[in-house]
Amino acid sequence: LIRRARRWWWAWAAGVTAVFVILGLIVSPILIEPIFNTYTPAPNGPVRDAVVKLAEETGTPSDKIYIFNGSKQSDRYTANVSGLFGSARVAMSDVMFQKGADLAEVRGVVGHEMGHYVRGHILWLVGMMIVIATVGFWLTDRLYPLARRWLGASKVGDISDPAGLPVLSVVLAVLGVLATPVFSSMTRITEADADHFSLVHANEPDGLSKALIKTAEYRAPSPSAIEEFIFYDHPSVGNRIRKAMEWKAAHPPEAGTPVSETP
Repeated sequence: LIRRARRWWWAWAAGVTAVFVILGLIVSPILIEPIFNTYTPAPNGPVRDAVVKLAEETGTPSDKIYIFNGSKQSDRYTANVSGLFGSARVAMSDVMFQKGADLAEVRGVVGHEMGHYVRGHILWLVGMMIVIATVGFWLTDRLYPLARRWLGASKVGDISDPAGLPVLSVVLAVLGVLATPVFSSMTRITEADADHFSLVHANEPDGLSKALIKTAEYRAPSPSAIEEFIFYDHPSVGNRIRKAMEWKAAHPPEAGTPVSETP
């Protein structure tokens, strides 16, 4: 691609990246995710009824409610709403129920994921990813000659020379490290917004907080501000729980009901 496009290789690379990212977003729920996990329709009962009701209230498609065997990969307490153009579905990991989720937790967590869908966070992040990739490829093109001199590889040809692959790799690696906190900050914004969406529409601050406490098993709850900025793509558990409790003080929560029928 670099040899063929020459001067505009970075724009072509950004275009190819955009196509693959968007294509992956569309086909992942249909073709990719089922390869790694088994998705089964959520059985009739209080869990499904609660999710369907919340979906209808938030404008999320409510005809595809699934449970998948997320415990096959990890013990992470999670759910998601994924898919576009009629393929959207709500999927809850079986880990939620293995860890004793009650209806308040289910509503709190699923409400958060519905927030991502309704608020268009995935599309926004995809757009930001494409912008960052475009800027990254452009900077790579501009910084390559400088990096070649700094690394003592002046005999290597231009960026299309295969001998310059190590130099190109160094430039891409450095830019990748610098871009990570930028993209993570954008992701944290969407996560905080999804929490707020859940609190507004599900009004389950206790349920959301209980679920967040369970994620502290694999995510440090109170990192330093610098650590959170550089390494975290979610707000810290401590900050998220504090926000939920502030919401609770202003809006009396609904009582969580134990799940009587687990899948």
